Amino acid sequence: MGQFSISALDHFVNEIQHTGESKFVGTTFPVQTRLQGNIYGLVEALTQRAGTSRNKVVNQLIEVGLEATFDALPEEVAIELRRVSSQILYEAMSDKDSGLETETM
Repeated sequence: MGQFSISALDHFVNEIQHTGESKFVGTTFPVQTRLQGNIYGLVEALTQRAGTSRNKVVNQLIEVGLEATFDALPEEVAIELRRVSSQILYEAMSDKDSGLETETM
C-alpha cells in the first residue's frame, strides 16, 4: 500500500462513520452464502449504521478481509492466488449462464 493510498478498511470505516462514501461500478456475480448468527447480527448493525445495503456492506467486509489476508500471505502465494483468480474470473465472464451482471453499488 503506497504512502497516499487508502485501504479498503479505511474506506469502510469512513462510510460507517458517515465521513466518506464509496461506490462500485462493475461486474457482479450472484453468490449465495449462509452467515453465522453472530456475524449476521454484526453485518445487520453495520448495514443500519452505514445506511446502505447489506449487499454493499458484505462486499466491503469481504474486500477488507481479502486485503488483510493477501497482505499476510507470502508474496509467491498471493501472486499464485491472484493468477488463479484471474483465470476463474475470465472463465466465469465467458460463461453466458454465470449470472454475470453489471451494476453500481
